[in-house]
Amino acid sequence: MNYYRRKFRRFRKHRDNLPREICPLCSKPINKIMTAITHKETGKKAHFDCILKELKKSTPLRPQEEIYYLGGGCFGVVEDQKPAGSGNFIVKRRFQYEER
Repeated sequence: MNYYRRKFRRFRKHRDNLPREICPLCSKPINKIMTAITHKETGKKAHFDCILKELKKSTPLRPQEEIYYLGGGCFGVVEDQKPAGSGNFIVKRRFQYEER
């Protein structure tokens, strides 16, 4: 067995015993805390996908618009200008979701 594989197995035993944060939206544990975002209403960490679903439900979108993560805790409503994959888009609305 590889040295690193053994080392990871030892780490995994300890990692499983650590307390995990629970997502306030789906009530499941957050395995990768680095991808979690602070939920606006509760102030607790939540899954990125859960927050994206919540934003899609609360924001009315036209057929050619989508919600993208723009970075730094900011989301935006983006409209594609040309066919998919061309890279041309316009940010219609921006909203700061997570405080810096």
